[in-house]
Amino acid sequence: MKKVAVFVEGQTEQVFTEELFKHMFGHAMINIETLQFSGGTGIRQIRTIRSLEISSSTKYFIRIYDCHGGGNNSTVKSDIIEQFPYLVKESFSYIIGIRDVYPLPDLELLRNIMHIGLPNDIKLPIKMVLAVREVESWFLAEENHYLLIDALLTTSFVNKMIGFDITTNSTETIDQPSITLKKVYQTVGKDYNKKKWETQRTVHCIDYDNLYLAVRNRNNSLNELLTCLDGLIP
Repeated sequence: MKKVAVFVEGQTEQVFTEELFKHMFGHAMINIETLQFSGGTGIRQIRTIRSLEISSSTKYFIRIYDCHGGGNNSTVKSDIIEQFPYLVKESFSYIIGIRDVYPLPDLELLRNIMHIGLPNDIKLPIKMVLAVREVESWFLAEENHYLLIDALLTTSFVNKMIGFDITTNSTETIDQPSITLKKVYQTVGKDYNKKKWETQRTVHCIDYDNLYLAVRNRNNSLNELLTCLDGLIP
C-alpha cells in the first residue's frame, strides 16, 4: 500500500484533489483521510475532518492536509516541514504540495524559492506544484463541465466571455481565474464564491477523462500535477 500526503492551500483544493484522486486511482482501491490546520504561524492546530478504516482492497492511502488558517500567506511549505518527521515515522512514501501563485506577482521567483528549506530525504520525496495562477484555472480550462452547470454555457459562449478559445489556449494567462469563473457563471444566474457546496458542484461536473487526456496539454501546471500522479501508479 502506498501512503501519500497531499498539502493543499484550502478548501477548494481539498475538494478538487479528493475527487481527482478517486478518478485516477479508483474508488475501490483508495482510502482518503482529510485533516485541517487552523491558527497562525507558530500556533498551528490540526483536526481530523474525515477518516475511514483501511480495507484489504486499499492500495493507496491518501491523507489530504487542508492548510487553511494561515491568513493571506500560504502555509503549505511550512506545514510540510512541520509534519515531515511524523510522516516519516508513519512510513509515508510521497508528499505533494499544491499552492496557488496568486496573489504573488512573480511566478519565476516563487518557483525558485519554493523548494528552499524543504527536507531532502530519498525515503520520502517531496513534489511541490504551483497552480498557475489559481486552481480555478484548471476548472476554467475543462470545457465539458460548463453545460452541466447550465445548458446556456456552450463552449462558444464561454470563449466569448473569456476572450479566447479555452480548447486551444492556456487559462494560465488569466490573472485571477476564480473571478473569471464567477463572471461566467453569473451570466446564467449561478455564482462561485469558493463556498464548499459551490466548489463541490463544479468539481462534480468536471470531465476527468478530458482533464487527463486533453486539458493537461494546454495547461502546464495541471500537466505537472498529473505527471506526478502518473508516477505513483504502477
